[in-house]
Amino acid sequence: MVPGILALCLVGGLTACGTSAPPPSYPMLPPSASDLPLLGDTRLCDTKQQIVNRWQGTTYHLMPWGSGEQLQRSAQSTQPDHDRFYFFDDEQRLVGAVFRFAPGLDLKPYPVLRETLSALEPSSTFYLDPTQLIHRDHATSAVLYRTGDHTSTTQYLVLENEDEPVLLVASMALDPYEQLLSSYHEKYLPGLNRSSGRTSKASAPSSDAPLNLDFLGLQQFARGETALFASCGLKQPTIAVDAYRQSIQHGLKDEARLAEAHHRLGLALQDQGQLPDAQREFEYALTLNPNVPEIINNLGRVLAQQRQRKLAIQLFERALVLRPNFAEARFNLAESLEQSHVRRAIQEYETYLALVEGLPWEEKRINRVVERLKRLKGG
Repeated sequence: MVPGILALCLVGGLTACGTSAPPPSYPMLPPSASDLPLLGDTRLCDTKQQIVNRWQGTTYHLMPWGSGEQLQRSAQSTQPDHDRFYFFDDEQRLVGAVFRFAPGLDLKPYPVLRETLSALEPSSTFYLDPTQLIHRDHATSAVLYRTGDHTSTTQYLVLENEDEPVLLVASMALDPYEQLLSSYHEKYLPGLNRSSGRTSKASAPSSDAPLNLDFLGLQQFARGETALFASCGLKQPTIAVDAYRQSIQHGLKDEARLAEAHHRLGLALQDQGQLPDAQREFEYALTLNPNVPEIINNLGRVLAQQRQRKLAIQLFERALVLRPNFAEARFNLAESLEQSHVRRAIQEYETYLALVEGLPWEEKRINRVVERLKRLKGG
């Protein structure tokens, strides 16, 4: 998963009685097979118009969601009863959806979903009513399960009954929007007793509240990630540039996130061939967060593209001091050394091959390196 999906790990004021760190980007999360019809009917990246067309004859409410929009549809007469919350970005693409079941959906008729849940490790466990903690023998707990693929995550908040599990909330979202959408927990389980005083710093404004610039900054950052990393199947550097610039303008309270916004803006500008502008963004990102190997490596790349090989080599070496097993920086260093230090270039290419052995996403670059080694060795 790229950084960043719909996280219900802080659902309202629920009291966490166990948490675990989010799963890494690779390997992919376990399969998310489900026989729950509404999940199969919902496709992330669909346009708002496509969804509205499928909802003809039903009542729904459209409201602002930061710079995007939210559609809310209450439970219909169809079974199972559920409320839907759909979230759209500036391009009116579906980036997240939440399904709330009241008073809960018995999963006995859904063997495929139950099989999926049985294969997942709990991400978090919650006491639904914090006042019950005084009498732990009677405390009711719910478990959050997460699964998905390399661009999105599906989550299930399940009440663990003695007989069959009961589904309270199901959600799906593009990865960059996970933490952003978690601020809407109050809507998902409104009937629960909550502890007071817990709010999200990234929470979206209500209709009568002043606009939350931190929310807008994070929302535009997520929009940039979706465009830059092709979450909807197509890389869109123009949208990414616009989104990251708006994110920076709105302001990001966390300095590391601000540095990353400048870094990502540099990557999007580099994709557009705007190399001096990309260089400036990378350099500024390093003034905010100076020891990030990825930023140092990417500054080296953009300098190499501008034929400043000597400076590029110094940056690749600096990135490798910080992270010796950084395969991409090792490849970039070898490539920059080819014309001036052939023997060392060969050594760096061979080290790169040892680092990436068995990694399928490096296959194309591995093939290029094998061919280059043959040429450099005179074979």
